[in-house]
Amino acid sequence: QREAISLAVSEGTMILTGGPGTGKTTTIRGILEVLIGAELKVLLAAPTGRAAKRLAETTGYEATTIHRLLEAEPSVEGGLRFTKDEDNPLEADAIIIDESSMIDLVLIHHLLLAVPSGCRLIFAGDADQLPSVGAGSVLKDMIRSEVIPTVRLTEIFRQAEESAIIRNAHRINQGQMPIFDDREFIGFFSEHQE
Repeated sequence: QREAISLAVSEGTMILTGGPGTGKTTTIRGILEVLIGAELKVLLAAPTGRAAKRLAETTGYEATTIHRLLEAEPSVEGGLRFTKDEDNPLEADAIIIDESSMIDLVLIHHLLLAVPSGCRLIFAGDADQLPSVGAGSVLKDMIRSEVIPTVRLTEIFRQAEESAIIRNAHRINQGQMPIFDDREFIGFFSEHQE
């Protein structure tokens, strides 16, 4: 987590990745504190409204969807037109994008066009999540390129270790079979019965 905060300050672009319960949100809060403490204007965004709302709730700062950040509006030809672009860039010193695994090629293209020169760009997300609905596997490809400095969080913290879902997500990512506890299933199904 310290390395991620350091890279967010020293690098123009960085990626923060890790499975559930590894501290990505805590690290994002740390990055925010440092950047805002340095009096930088920071924008927070995520690909979906739900992810943006969660980002705002967990950080205490305003967050929006990437579409809203780029001021998307319907175009005459159909589809979307983005008001923010290379001719009308975003006003920010740093931009943090959470849930980056959900970004597709079209959205990343328009986002990168709107990033002003000298602006820090921080991508956070779980590279092992399902890719975006649209074309491309942007986060995985950026990590695989080994061009962008990347911090991969691997330690599962105590609260997360108690969750069978999080433990099993990590086991599956490591090629291991999930472990099921009958008590957890009974509790899960009793809570989620219709």
